[in-house]
Amino acid sequence: MHPVLLQTNYFTINTFWVFFIFAILTATFLLIKFAPKQGLKINFFSQNFWKFFLVAFLGARIGGIIENYHTYFSTFQLNDLMQVFFLWDKGYNIWIGVICFIVYLFWKCKKTEQSFLKWLDLLAPILVVTFGIIALGSFFDGTAYGNETSLPWGVNFESPAIKYTVPIHPSQIYSFLYSGLLVIAIFLFQDSKKFNQLNFNGLLGLSTISIYSILKFLEECTRGDDTWTILGIRISQIFFPLLAIISGVFIFLLYNKRTKKPQKKSN
Repeated sequence: MHPVLLQTNYFTINTFWVFFIFAILTATFLLIKFAPKQGLKINFFSQNFWKFFLVAFLGARIGGIIENYHTYFSTFQLNDLMQVFFLWDKGYNIWIGVICFIVYLFWKCKKTEQSFLKWLDLLAPILVVTFGIIALGSFFDGTAYGNETSLPWGVNFESPAIKYTVPIHPSQIYSFLYSGLLVIAIFLFQDSKKFNQLNFNGLLGLSTISIYSILKFLEECTRGDDTWTILGIRISQIFFPLLAIISGVFIFLLYNKRTKKPQKKSN
């Protein structure tokens, strides 16, 4: 655990934010590199970048405030309420931000006659890369940590912010590893003959979402940090299986739509 990368008398550089910024820069590089290869107009994204960013940022911030309402609204004194504007406090819910971004992207694509499914095919793997890098930042920051384990790779975090004093699952490392393996598998799948036979808009993006959701659910089973729960079940343990199922249903519907298209008769 190494939450502070550099500290001086004048400023502090938090390790998590370094990884977060690196993740965003990596995602931007991949987007610029691969969008033209997929026949997508990078101008569409660059012209709307700040809108996409603000929608995702505000969604993540509002989600984080709601999730940690006891921190921001423990009292109704002005000093406590002002914490809502302390944007550097890591009070964000990244999944709410991603959902807001995807919804806005869908609306924007529909409005400008862009192919939402083609953008999803490009962005889903890039988001997986982003989540993997951010997970490393969380490991050094001591957030998104696991529950106790007797496995030999269990780790100890010496921090009052972590409720365990025994070895715990390095859930953040799990996330980094399966994110990386999934991205490698995606690129290998793209080059396979089977993919070229099945390929249709949305297949890659929805498959990535479905598989990632299953892996994320398995990771969530090892998590020990506090979050929203329903009847003692983490909301994420409900959300990700549902997301995997919904993605699978859309793949099935799109595949059926593709196979039922009438074939052009040759003269």
